[in-house]
Amino acid sequence: MDEALRRPIADTLLAQRSAKVLILEGARGVGKTTAVRQQLVTGAGFSYATLADPATLSLAAADPTAWLTTQHLPIVIDEAQLLPSLPLAVKEHVDQLGRGTKIVLTGSASIGRKGLGGADPLTRRTLRFTMWPITARERSGTTSSVVDALFDGDPSAARFRPASDAELLTAMRTGGFPDYVLDNPAPTASEMRAHVRADVTSLLTDTVLPDTDYSALTARTLLAALACNPGGIFNASKLAQATDLNRRTVDRYMGIFQRLFLLHPLPNLASRPVAQSHARAKVHPVDTSLAVVALERAGRDVLAERELFGAVFESYVAGQILAAAQWADTSVEAYYWREPGSTPREVDLVLVDDIGRTVAVEVKGSREYNRRELAGLLAFRQAHGFHRAYLIHPGSECQQLDRDIWLLPVGALTGPWPSER
Repeated sequence: MDEALRRPIADTLLAQRSAKVLILEGARGVGKTTAVRQQLVTGAGFSYATLADPATLSLAAADPTAWLTTQHLPIVIDEAQLLPSLPLAVKEHVDQLGRGTKIVLTGSASIGRKGLGGADPLTRRTLRFTMWPITARERSGTTSSVVDALFDGDPSAARFRPASDAELLTAMRTGGFPDYVLDNPAPTASEMRAHVRADVTSLLTDTVLPDTDYSALTARTLLAALACNPGGIFNASKLAQATDLNRRTVDRYMGIFQRLFLLHPLPNLASRPVAQSHARAKVHPVDTSLAVVALERAGRDVLAERELFGAVFESYVAGQILAAAQWADTSVEAYYWREPGSTPREVDLVLVDDIGRTVAVEVKGSREYNRRELAGLLAFRQAHGFHRAYLIHPGSECQQLDRDIWLLPVGALTGPWPSER
C-alpha cells in the first residue's frame, strides 16, 4: 500500500481512550494489517504479533493466558480469529488492568462471538470497528467522514467534476481493495476479472472456516449469485431454487459470508427485528468489484443494461457511505426502508444517529432528474420525517429539490465539501 495513504479508521482507533480492547475486522485483503502496522505500530509504538505465523500461533494456543502475560502492551494481535480461545483469555487479562486501550485485535473473520455459550466474552470491554475497502474520499486524501457532511455539511457548496458512465464503471469494477485500486497502472477489465476470480477462489477454500460445515464450491456458487444482484432484497427461497440448494443451506452460507465480511445486509427500518440479520435485508457486496466481475462473467453488459448499472451504482454509493460511518464523529445505524404492500415505495439507505436524526439517501443511475424519483423520499418523510434527504446521481448538478431534500452529485462523496475545509 502507498505509504502516504493513511486510513482514517486507524486514526479513529488511536483516538479511543475508554475501551481496553479494540477489534478491527474486515474482509481479507482490505488493508487491516498494513494500516495497523503503519499507524499503530510504527506510528504510535504498539507492539505487534500475528497469529498468521505458525510458531506464534502454536505458542499462543498452548496457553493463551500465559502467552498474553509475556506480551508488551499496548499490542496489536493480528489474525486473532485463528485462535477462538483468545478473546476469553484477553477478557481475563484486561480485567486486571486499568483504563485505556491495551490490546487491538484484528481479524478477517468475526472475532469472539462464540465464547461463553454464544455471548461475546469481551462485552463492555471492547469497541468494534469494520474496515471496508478504500473509498474514493480516502484516495483523495480527505480524512473527514462523508457521513458527518451528509448530516451537518452545506450541500449547496458540494460541486465536483462529473464522471462519465464509462469512468464510473471502471471505478466500480476496480473497487477499493488495495491490491486493485492502488495498482499503477490500473488493472484492465480482463485483468480485474482474473484477479477477482483468483482471489475469491483463494479465499473460499474448504479450510477457510474449519469449525463450520462448509463447501468451497457451494460458497463460490452462492456468492456469485448474490453478487449478480447487488442491492437486492435477500430471498432465501428464490436463491435456493436458482442454485438447486435448500433454503437452510442458503441461510447458513449467507451467515458465513457475513462472518467473512464479503456481504453487508441492511435491515428494513419498516420491519420488526428478526432472528437472522439478513432476513428481508437489502444485500450489498463489500466491494463493487465482486458485483461487476460476477455480472461480466455471467455475460451481462453493465454499461448497456441501465437497470444493472443503477444497481451496481447503488452498491457503490452505499459502500462509500457505510465505510465512512466507521470513522465519523456522528455515530449512526444504517438501514433501508421499504413499505409493505404490492406497490411499495422504498428508500435505498437510511442513516439514524444516536440522537434520532435521520438522513435518507436515494440513489439513481440516471443523469436526468425526474420529479417522480422523489416518491420514496417523500413517502418516508410522511411516515417518519427526516433531518435531511439526498438523491445521489452520477452527474454534476447540486440543487435543493424540496424542503430538506437535495440533488447531490456522486462526486460529493469524494470530498471534501468546502464547509469541511
